[in-house]
Amino acid sequence: MDKEGLALKLLKLTEKTGYDIVQHNGQRRFGPPRDWTGPPPPKGCEIFIGRLPREVYEDELVPLFSKVGKIYEMRLMMDFSGSNRGYAFVTYTTQAEAAAAIRQLNGYEIRPGINIGVVMSVDNCRLFIGNIPPTRSKEEIYEELKSRVPGVVNVILYKNRFDRNTNRRFAFAEFSSHRAAAMARRALVPGNVKLWGQEVTVDWAEPEPHVDEDLMRNVKVLYARNFEIRTTPEAIKKIFESAINNKIERVKKIYDYAFIHFYDRKHAELAMAKLQNIEIDGSVIEICWAKPVDRELYKIQKLSRGNAKFNKSFDLNQTLLLYKQHLAKMEFDKGSKDEGIGSAYASESTCGSPLDTKPRQFINYDYPLAPRKLEAMCNRYSWLPPKYYFKKFLDINGAEWWVCSVELPLVGYPLFSAPKNIGPFTTRHCFSYQQAHVEAAETILHVLKCLNMDILQQAAIQPVYTPLVSPNCLSVPCNVYQTSTMQVPIQTIPTIWQPPA
Repeated sequence: MDKEGLALKLLKLTEKTGYDIVQHNGQRRFGPPRDWTGPPPPKGCEIFIGRLPREVYEDELVPLFSKVGKIYEMRLMMDFSGSNRGYAFVTYTTQAEAAAAIRQLNGYEIRPGINIGVVMSVDNCRLFIGNIPPTRSKEEIYEELKSRVPGVVNVILYKNRFDRNTNRRFAFAEFSSHRAAAMARRALVPGNVKLWGQEVTVDWAEPEPHVDEDLMRNVKVLYARNFEIRTTPEAIKKIFESAINNKIERVKKIYDYAFIHFYDRKHAELAMAKLQNIEIDGSVIEICWAKPVDRELYKIQKLSRGNAKFNKSFDLNQTLLLYKQHLAKMEFDKGSKDEGIGSAYASESTCGSPLDTKPRQFINYDYPLAPRKLEAMCNRYSWLPPKYYFKKFLDINGAEWWVCSVELPLVGYPLFSAPKNIGPFTTRHCFSYQQAHVEAAETILHVLKCLNMDILQQAAIQPVYTPLVSPNCLSVPCNVYQTSTMQVPIQTIPTIWQPPA
């Protein structure tokens, strides 16, 4: 279609519908309605359309998707040649209309032999911010972000499990819209902006799974966080039963958070109202509803970042098919092993026992940032992946301690002209396998940063954490004895395809 013919068709479309069409930042927006009043449609009203032929435009798409319900806005991604980029987003006025569009138009044959894919869009409004000073409070982080970027509505900060006076050096910032989050992500590019005098890492947070509101009304499980490590499930159960003056089904506590199962929804509502922000063992507890989740669908969503993005390792046809199957069934696992999801990073420590050597244990997309960053750096420069060596000890009281030794074999360009080994370096004693893994990765990242600052000084560099055992032999201190040894290959994190926002 020539440009003049397309322009004429789009003009007729605007006259017929009363919607404006504006092209900006690589996308063409149709809508919103001129007579629209009030806030935009809520989250869950936007769908993603994939596999569009390059010559399909709004004059064909709007009538097709308007058959299902009223369109609030359509965003068609465009390239410099004037063709579309193969995908678009449509926002309906209600969540029911969006769900109906997925059911009716996913797989629609828009051209002979060409079927489009229609799935729910992951309308991500949350950013992950790493490398935050450990002494900063939630209020300080909120005020700092608010002074830098617009649209910040909330900050979620997790305290250190073992030192409640410090944070875990990362936070989540929630924004009023996906666009506001995208603009903030661009403004806070590492290297251009420093917060509190140091560089921070800013990226899309893992999108939380969308759960139908009708299903959430039937949830009888609460997610509570910020518990002290020493607080027992029995103590939590006693406090919650005392608040509602009734028995509760069970409590499952994992490190500093817990899932509380009730027999009756009204009991859960009463407990949340009475115990929100209560102090237990000196720590203020935050409570929200646990989200039931389809594990397979959640796994697919966790492989993506931002707004309806798909991983290259997944075939798009397969991904869309899985979305179709699970959204059509709308079945959520109610088994005893699945407590639900309280937060995007709530399940950080639930990857299984460290002694479980099955490969699935290590395919954990909730890993903190340091191991991911190290793997990505090795992939980028074609270095061999890091080697981690773990040892578990028991102290005289029977408590488990973990030590990790890590090395980078054959590190070459751009640090060295001839490949060299870096390491091994050994961490301090850690409370868990996961903590040892993260601290080992942080140690190597610190060493690489020092090398990058002055490549000429290639002398041995001390790691971030002073080793408590010898890096070469991992000798056991006098007050502990060795129980097991293992070498763990960490899986490579897949590359993510990220279409522009």
